[in-house]
Amino acid sequence: MKQLHEVIEVPAPLEQAFRYTADFANIEQWDPGVTESQKISTGPLGPGSRFRVVVKAGLSRTAMEYVIKEFEPPHRIVLEGEGGSVHAVDEIRFTETGAGTRIDYTADISLGGLAGLAEPFMGAVLERVGRQALAGLQRALSEKGSPPAESTVRNLADRLILPGAFGFTRLGFESRKRHWKPLPEILDGRTAVVTGATSGLGRVTAERLAGLGARVVLVGRDAGKLETAREEIVRSTGNEDLRLERADLGLVAEVKALATRLKDDHPSIHILVNNAAVLPTERTVTDEGVETAFATDLLSPWLLTRLLIPRLQESAPARIVNVLSGGMYLSGLNVDDLEFENGNYDGSRAYAQAKRGLMVLTELWAEELAGTGVVVNAMHPGWADTPGVRGSLPGFYRLTRKVLRTPEQGADTIVWLAAADEAGEVSGKFWLDREPHLSAILPGTAGTQTQRERLVEELTRRAA
Repeated sequence: MKQLHEVIEVPAPLEQAFRYTADFANIEQWDPGVTESQKISTGPLGPGSRFRVVVKAGLSRTAMEYVIKEFEPPHRIVLEGEGGSVHAVDEIRFTETGAGTRIDYTADISLGGLAGLAEPFMGAVLERVGRQALAGLQRALSEKGSPPAESTVRNLADRLILPGAFGFTRLGFESRKRHWKPLPEILDGRTAVVTGATSGLGRVTAERLAGLGARVVLVGRDAGKLETAREEIVRSTGNEDLRLERADLGLVAEVKALATRLKDDHPSIHILVNNAAVLPTERTVTDEGVETAFATDLLSPWLLTRLLIPRLQESAPARIVNVLSGGMYLSGLNVDDLEFENGNYDGSRAYAQAKRGLMVLTELWAEELAGTGVVVNAMHPGWADTPGVRGSLPGFYRLTRKVLRTPEQGADTIVWLAAADEAGEVSGKFWLDREPHLSAILPGTAGTQTQRERLVEELTRRAA
C-alpha cells in the first residue's frame, strides 16, 4: 500500500470547498488523471453516495466506483474506491482559516494482481499523480476565470455552417468540454425562476441549480408534472427549497398573473431562465387569439422579463438567460407577419423567427441594463435529445439521433451562464458550450434598427 498526503490552502470558504470537493462528480474538473466522473446514486450527498470515476494511465482507462463511507460536513469525508486492480481510500479534511480553507488530503492506494508486483517501484509515479490532482483542486477553488473572448476561428466556423453544425452535436460538446474551467460556485441564498421546468433542458437546469443550493421556482403548465419534477429533484439533490408555479405561458393574462405571484412571494429574484417553448406542426392560436409559437416563444418571455426586470435590478447581481436554437441562424425578422398569418404555415420557421426575436431582445436588454448589475445572455443548447425534438421534428431526430446531445449536455451552458462568476461579467452575447458565437451569420438576419424598434412596438401592443 502506498500512502499519499498533500495539504493545500484555497481562498474558497469552508462550505464551498467542502461541497465542491466532496461531490466526486466534480473530480474530472480538477484531477487531470480523471477523464469521466458522475454520481450514480440518487439522493443528496451522504454516506452511501456512489460515483463512477474513469482514471487514465497512459493509453489505458480504468473505471472505478467510489462510495462515501464517512461524511461529516463541512470538515471531513472518507471515500473508498475500487476498480480494476486498484483499491483506494481517500480521507479529506477541511479546516477554516483566516484566508479561506485548508484541505488535508490523504489517499491510501493498493494495487492488486500483476500491478501489485510493480507497486514497490511506483511510489514516485503515484506521488506525482497525487500532486497534480491536488494542484488541480487548488486551482479550481482559487482561480477566478475570465469570460471566453470572441474568436476569429470560431466565427469563421460558424459562417461556414457545416463546421458550425458539427459543433451542435454531442461530439462538439465533448471536444470543447476538455478546455473548460471548473464550476465550483454555490448558489445558496439565491432564487432562480426556470420556465418549462418539467422536462428536457428546463428540467435538467432546475435540478442542477437546486444542486448548487439555489431556491428554484419551477414554472410549467401541468400541475402533475410539476409535482413529479419537484419530488425527483428533492430526491436527487436533497434541496427541498423548491416552489411550483403553474401557468400557461402562451396566454398574456397568465404571464401577468405569474409575474405578480413571483413578485409577491419572492423578495429577491436573482436568475431568470426563459426556457419554455413550443414548435407546432400546424398553425394554431391560443385562447387569446395569438399564434401559438409567437405567443409562447417570444411574447411570453418578453412580457415576463419586462415585468420582472425591476425585481431583478433590486436583487442585483442578477442574470437573465434566454434559451434559443440554431434554427435562428436561418431566420430574420418579418415584423409585418410575426404570427405567420400569410402564406403556408411552417412551424419550424415560426419557431426560428421567434428565437431570432428573442436574440434581438437579448441584445436590447443588455444595452438597457448595462451598469445595473443585471446581465442578459442567450444560449444555444446544440442538438439535444429532448421530448420537443422527438415530438416536433421526428425526421430530424431519426437522422441525427446518434450524435444528439443528452439533455444534461444541452443544459450545461444554461447553468454556467446562471452560476459561473465569469459569466456575470458579460452581457448581450450568444453562447454555445460556454463560448461566445456569432448571433447572425446570414446577411439581413440580425434585424435593422427599424425592425428592432417595430418588434418592441408590436410586442407592447399585443401584451397590452
